[in-house]
Amino acid sequence: MRLSRSLRKYRWLVFTGWLLALVPAVYLALTQSGNLTGGGFDVAGSQSLAVHDQLEELYHDQGGSSLALVAAPRADATYQDMNEAVAQLRRLTAEVPGTSEIPNPTQRPPQPDRPYVLSVRLDSRNTSDVAKKLRTKVGIKGDQPGQTANGRVRLYVIGQGALSAAAAANTKHDIAAAERWNLPVILIVLLAVFGSLAAAAIPLALGVCTVVVTMGLVYLLSAYTTMSVFVTSTVSMFGIALAVDYSLFILMRFREELRSGRQPREAVDAAMATSGLAVVLSGATVVASLTGIYVINTPALKSMATGAILAVAVAMLTSTTLTPAALATFGRAAAKRSGFLHWSRRPESTQSRFWNRWIGWVMRRPWMSALAASLVLLVMAAPAASMVLGNSLLRQFDSSHEIRAGVGAAAQALGPGALGPIRVLINFPEGGAASPEHSHTVGAVRQRMTQAPNIVSVSPPQYAEDNGSALLSAVLSVDPEDMRARETVGWMRAELPKVQQLGTARVDVGGPTALIKDFDDQVSATEPLVLGFVALIAFVMLLVSVHSVFLALKGVLMTLLSVAAAYGSLVMVFQWGWLKDLGFAQISSIDSTVPPLVLAMTFGLSMDYEIFLLTRIRERFLHSGNTRDAVAYGVSTSARTITSAALIMIAVFVGFAFAGMPLVAEIGVACAVAIAVDATVVRLVMVPALMAMFAQWNWWLPPWLSRVLPSVDFDRPLPEVDLGDVVVIPDDISALVAPSADLRMVLKSAAKLKHLAPDAICVTDPLAFSGCGRGRGQASSGPDEERTRGLGPGQIPHQVALGEEKVAVGVTAADRKTATNGHANGSSGPKKLVGGLAARNGIAKAISGSDRPVHPVTLWRGRLSVAIDALETDPDAAPAGATDRPRYARRSPVETTHVQLPTGDRLLVPTGAETLRLKGYLIMCRNSRRDYADFADMVDAMEPETAAVVLAGMDRYYCCESSRRQCIATQLVRRLADPDPCDYPEDQGSEADANSDWEGIRERCLSVAVAMLEEAR
Repeated sequence: MRLSRSLRKYRWLVFTGWLLALVPAVYLALTQSGNLTGGGFDVAGSQSLAVHDQLEELYHDQGGSSLALVAAPRADATYQDMNEAVAQLRRLTAEVPGTSEIPNPTQRPPQPDRPYVLSVRLDSRNTSDVAKKLRTKVGIKGDQPGQTANGRVRLYVIGQGALSAAAAANTKHDIAAAERWNLPVILIVLLAVFGSLAAAAIPLALGVCTVVVTMGLVYLLSAYTTMSVFVTSTVSMFGIALAVDYSLFILMRFREELRSGRQPREAVDAAMATSGLAVVLSGATVVASLTGIYVINTPALKSMATGAILAVAVAMLTSTTLTPAALATFGRAAAKRSGFLHWSRRPESTQSRFWNRWIGWVMRRPWMSALAASLVLLVMAAPAASMVLGNSLLRQFDSSHEIRAGVGAAAQALGPGALGPIRVLINFPEGGAASPEHSHTVGAVRQRMTQAPNIVSVSPPQYAEDNGSALLSAVLSVDPEDMRARETVGWMRAELPKVQQLGTARVDVGGPTALIKDFDDQVSATEPLVLGFVALIAFVMLLVSVHSVFLALKGVLMTLLSVAAAYGSLVMVFQWGWLKDLGFAQISSIDSTVPPLVLAMTFGLSMDYEIFLLTRIRERFLHSGNTRDAVAYGVSTSARTITSAALIMIAVFVGFAFAGMPLVAEIGVACAVAIAVDATVVRLVMVPALMAMFAQWNWWLPPWLSRVLPSVDFDRPLPEVDLGDVVVIPDDISALVAPSADLRMVLKSAAKLKHLAPDAICVTDPLAFSGCGRGRGQASSGPDEERTRGLGPGQIPHQVALGEEKVAVGVTAADRKTATNGHANGSSGPKKLVGGLAARNGIAKAISGSDRPVHPVTLWRGRLSVAIDALETDPDAAPAGATDRPRYARRSPVETTHVQLPTGDRLLVPTGAETLRLKGYLIMCRNSRRDYADFADMVDAMEPETAAVVLAGMDRYYCCESSRRQCIATQLVRRLADPDPCDYPEDQGSEADANSDWEGIRERCLSVAVAMLEEAR
């Protein structure tokens, strides 16, 4: 709460700080994207990495990073065309510093019937930058190849660096295409949720800010560590989805608090203390879940996890810092509904009747509901058993892309396996690899290699510069990324160490195929560890959030079912090709990077909704102590928010699924399915059903664990105490008697209290305590003093007659003498209400000091409890003399909240919305001018639109008992549209002032009536 208050106070510093963060982020995004790589699939300690490192260090002719330029003739090309094309490629290569041609004596001279490959060695390891320069010089644009001047020969750049450059270009294009879809869809959903352009703009702006800042951080990190080109897609997906979702949760709670009658500043603090805290816990859970990816320990996956973690962290920061600052600046605009958005849904109340009925139905049939939901999830998860994992960067490009065409042309010229030979390194601990004594060993290994499946030829041995090892290269008859090539690598690793002549020498098998195989094996071996780590983290975070072993365990198990359903969707969509007509290409295997990423991401995102839902249920349970009521309340009040947030996240993931490369599309589809399943089947069926089944166990927590766990308080902040206008009651206060006022006025007065003191309390409505603490000469209008003197709060009669209503004024310490002797000297009290609001409309003009009641807080608190009980149990109390008017009955319990006493105690009072409804009730019952004036003051504090939303739901709280059965909200609109109080002629001030005040009251009442009609449209 302190943080929220500081962010509101220094909001312009917050805006400035984020603006300063955006400037360098934009610069980095424009200048540093070249450091991203398409590699990073090496595994620490693997044979493939050991071979790669030795080739780089000891075999400069074989291990240097390389690219290749390909000239592919058209059918009408000639010898001259091919010679000129090859000459052009050599000239372009010479223009790029740090590059040189690698001669290939086995390749035939350029011919018009076959492609020609020009291999290039690089002095620098940053092949992506060199590849970008070569692609630009060759004339490659997008997915189209370059060509010679006459167009008869196509020109390509291939190799690892070229793949990285092409992937980076594709990723930028895909992100732009996805955002062209995502941003309008998100805006439409937000407009439908809020009905306000200002409210919709805040989450959208935060989403864009999150993505830009995170991209800048990623590009900054890429200068110091390996960062995959796919990081940008991950950042864009997570950044915009989570930033919008988190700010949506806070903004929805802010508007809910406004509807409950809180002031905007109080609403911001309450939203941050509840939804803001849930955002922090949720974000921490997502971050902790994503750290499980580091268990796999491969640069590509670690970089993608790093990007996602940065996106979540920045989304959490923007939501918890920019959102309160934005609401402090634009809160009023965000709370108002735009007049032209009549098509958007209007929130009648925080609880939805539909979801109340739905949850009631599910909880009455928990076993049947849980069984049906489990069956749906298991059917969706069943195809996951058929998942086949693979890995191919080349497959990330469409079959018509120039990079795949270039690789195909090179395979036609040199053979499918020439670009990715299997490298076998024979290490001799004692050295002398080229000596005659080791030649027999090298020959035996070479002979055994020729017997491997899918091998075309094995090259003669080459020796390291230190003569400590020998290198043998085997050319495959299949594509290096083919599954049969992996079988060849596995065969060699199993058979070559068995060669009898090997002795103390060690054989390592590497090359591009071995690198891919080692990566896939590492992912498969460590995924159970990732699952255990992520599940444990999620369990601990839920345990801390909800303080329940069962709910935490249930949340983890339900999320596992959602992940399994997501895995099943991958098989159905991509392996089985069920959606190939929608543009999802059918593939033979799922990318091996996807399952662990989806596991960590969906676990984190599912915990996001789980925490928001369960904390809302726990918040209600701590208030009511009833599990069924807490579940119904929690689900019904959060269902719309969670559904809206899920729709936004699904839209983002679907946008990337359609626009992204296959790996990104797989992640998008899996996450979209997981979120859809989690927000519907799990949250709306499984959660209420299981909580109904395990009623008494839902909140079980061992005492020892309760002492260990940190306390997380989701309570809204209580109204602040300001002692500036409160006077301590003098010791000689006169004896108190029972109030003779309508009980609802006691509640109305209690809800308006803003200033409390340890020993005294000032009440804004003397009708609530008529006859209490009066000065000399004031007759008591309450019951007989002798009959009621000495009675405790529980003995005070519950139903009393309605007396004449007056308004007391606040008393400052300087006016203490006036407070006690006002009647004697005839002075008037200060024109200020206890709530700190100046007296308006002539309400307090003629109130003398003798009419200012002040009461001990202990007695007042007891009477308030009696009044609340009476209102809930006996709603039929009607004002005296009103038997000829329609009677109104109470339908639901009083909505209450707490205020904080300076003593540290909490005092239960009705909410601001309940106060407004009570005043509306009094307008209908007795139609007095004082009621209209007080109503107008309340409207000034909460805006007509907010008051209209509150009063539109009057029929949920009151009903008319007359034979006509008219809706009380409809009758209230009529009365507010044309106020005609029965006591209008009775003025206490001058006629001119009274008329002026009354016109102002009428205008405010009319504005609420108009807003209520707008709300009903």
